[in-house]
Amino acid sequence: MKLQSVKITRADQPKGATNLRNLARLCAMAVMISSADAQPTQSLQEQAEAALVAGAPATTLRLAQEMLRAQPEDFAALYLLALAQSDLNDPQSAAASGARAYAAATSQDTRFETARFVAGAYFQAGHYTRSAFWLRRAANHASTEADLQFIAEAYANTVRTNPLSVAVTAAIAPTDNINNGSEDGILRLEGIDLTFVLPEDRRALSGIGFSASTDLRYRISETAHQVTTVTATLAGDTYLLSDDAKSLIADSPDPEVRAIDGRDFATVTASVGIERQQNNISPLGPLSLGTAFGTYWEGGERLVDFHDLSLEQTVPLTNTSRLQLRALRRWQDARTPALDDTNIYDITIAYDRLLANRDQLRLSLISQRNAAGPENSFDEYQIGIGYLLAEPVLGAQISTSLNIGFRTFEEFTTTLDGRDDHFYLASVTAVFEDVSYFGFSPSVTVSGARTHSTAEENTSAAAQILFGVASRF
Repeated sequence: MKLQSVKITRADQPKGATNLRNLARLCAMAVMISSADAQPTQSLQEQAEAALVAGAPATTLRLAQEMLRAQPEDFAALYLLALAQSDLNDPQSAAASGARAYAAATSQDTRFETARFVAGAYFQAGHYTRSAFWLRRAANHASTEADLQFIAEAYANTVRTNPLSVAVTAAIAPTDNINNGSEDGILRLEGIDLTFVLPEDRRALSGIGFSASTDLRYRISETAHQVTTVTATLAGDTYLLSDDAKSLIADSPDPEVRAIDGRDFATVTASVGIERQQNNISPLGPLSLGTAFGTYWEGGERLVDFHDLSLEQTVPLTNTSRLQLRALRRWQDARTPALDDTNIYDITIAYDRLLANRDQLRLSLISQRNAAGPENSFDEYQIGIGYLLAEPVLGAQISTSLNIGFRTFEEFTTTLDGRDDHFYLASVTAVFEDVSYFGFSPSVTVSGARTHSTAEENTSAAAQILFGVASRF
């Protein structure tokens, strides 16, 4: 049997708390069978459609079940069953039947409409994460930009409604300096005519980085004046050394250095916290207060625990621009004698603007104070600019960023008058939106970083190409 489907307009798609009954009746009118060799089933189908349009979903349900006894995987019967269950205020069953209908669908159009219906049913049932999944599945079968735009809007509405937010990222990045190692591998002691060759593991080592992160947020309370959210984050990086890096390590006279592999540079950060946004305290705009507790591992060893306290003020300037002011205080407790306890003070000012041509601009200023003992304390200042092009370039969405900074140590081990670093980080990201699966598109980021230090052993450079994925909505 072949189903002939029609497109449903945006106004007919269930959004928020909109009932699915209107959609059910509209969809039922689209269910028509062209096969002439299944007359009994076709007759039942016509009766089921008529009953649904007449407002008798119980009759439609009974007839659809009778159709399924004859043909258990018939798309029309499964879809009519789902529509009837929706009209009977049973969205959970409607979603399950709709999922079976999706599996039986044979065309892109029917898969798109059915996946969209299942997403709406799960939304009505309060299963917002499942609804978002089915919207992404529907995006796989979208045939027009209008379909994709509709899915993007429905997805945004579902994310806003869902108290649970889950963001997962993963990337692979070949780089020529996985360990932020010294550029020339030389240590010079200022004031003393001595030069040393740094250990192999402190020189720049090339390889491939693998990174992944999970960011969970759950909204536990929301009123007109406040939103309170608990958070949990887990992020990790590990590395695979290149053949050149392995050869350099193997040539070391130190057996401990020769035993090093990429996992010794692996890092893991885990944290939990709570945030509260208050909308009725500051006359400038929303004010957010947050706290978090976390820990950091490197090379399998737990190095530090930390506690963060943050305050953020958002200042809407116009309909297309805003200012964000953020202050962070971090207490960092060393878990190993090789490190000092650290107090970090960070202030960030960011300006965001949507330009007349729909491009997006961000300007930022960052000031940071790290207090970690006489020879490890420093002040750091950064200026940054980011730019996102609204129009694709050769089918790719392009964004760029540039950060330039200065770091100063009043005292340092290998110099007589402290240490000064100048650094920059530049990147270009391309998201190839013409290729999409479940609403995700491949992305490539090319970045370069360089630090020039008056303590020459800390002069370094790195370049990498990061392959990842980005959500289209």
